[in-house]
Amino acid sequence: MMHSEIDIDHLAKLARIELDEREREIFLNQLQDIVGYCSKVCEADVENLEPMVHSFSHEGNFWAEDAPECRENGVDFLSRNAPEMKEKQIVVPRVL
Repeated sequence: MMHSEIDIDHLAKLARIELDEREREIFLNQLQDIVGYCSKVCEADVENLEPMVHSFSHEGNFWAEDAPECRENGVDFLSRNAPEMKEKQIVVPRVL
């Protein structure tokens, strides 16, 4: 897959960097190597592989089980930090 200098110039503009001719050539070669490697990865035979979500086995849970903690009633908890409450609702200044 070939890339023109326009692509390198566009990438340089997006990265907000200035490239001289030598740097353009270097980056063009590096970009071609990266794209070439990606195309090799796409050629890999994955026909007999099972899809996986993560590279680690999920047989055991690495963390404690997630459980919601309701220590206090939500309205009571929020009302302690609210500047003003009216009918179990937080009163805020008008914006408009």
